[in-house]
Formats: sequence, structure tokens, C-alpha cells
Amino acid sequence: MEIHKLHVASILLVALALTAIGSSSCTRFSEGSLKLQANPILSGGLGWAVVKDAYVRLKEGPSDSTRDLDHLRRGSVYRLDAREIGSIASGLRDAVMKADERVIWYGIQSESAKGWVRESELDIYGSQAQAERAAVAYR
Repeated sequence: MEIHKLHVASILLVALALTAIGSSSCTRFSEGSLKLQANPILSGGLGWAVVKDAYVRLKEGPSDSTRDLDHLRRGSVYRLDAREIGSIASGLRDAVMKADERVIWYGIQSESAKGWVRESELDIYGSQAQAERAAVAYR
């Protein structure tokens, strides 16, 4: 009988502890208390881009000093494959570039080539549907 009471008491103690843990873990964080950058693994990719300028050069690498592979037209929509920090300054190596000479480049697959475009020449969206709706304004 004594063992049975001890067993019931331990079960009740464990249940009480689990209830306390469960209720404390359900509290909400205030909005804006935790801001994380988009993670491609969690968000489903880097997103989609709409070309902003009339003709944008698709570069061989994330630098203005690499050769042109293709031209992209304003209002075209592309899935973003990669993101890197690259150069806008011709002839400078990445290791010696100043902070204002570094820009974000996105990897894009066009109809004829895979290359890189500066972030400043694109509008970035989370989904293809958002990008397609926004592209209408550029056409």
C-alpha cells in the first residue's frame, strides 16, 4: 500500500512538472523581439527576382570585371540560385576591396546561360507569384 501511494505521488509530480513546463513554453514573444535573416533552407530558397533596368548584363562571376554571358530584359522573372558578395570595381581583387566596393550578387539561370547579376538591378520577392505580379509594372 505504501509503495502504491509513492508511485501515485511520483506520477502526479511528473504530471505537474510537465504541465508547468508546457504552460511556460507556450508564452508568446513580443513582436519584433527576435529578428532572423531569411534562411534559404527554411524559407524554400533565396526567392525570385524581377529585372528592374531595360537591359541588365548577366556576368560570368560576381564581379563587374568578368565577361558578359547574356542580357536580361526589364520585367523578366528569374529564380535566384545563389547569393555572394562580389566586386563592382574593375580589376581589384576581392581581398583588397574596400567595403563600398563590395555588393551583393545573385546567381540566375537565364534561357541561355547561368551567371550573376547585381542586387541593385533586381527587385527580390519571396515567391514566384509575387514576382510575376510585380513584373507587370515593369513591362
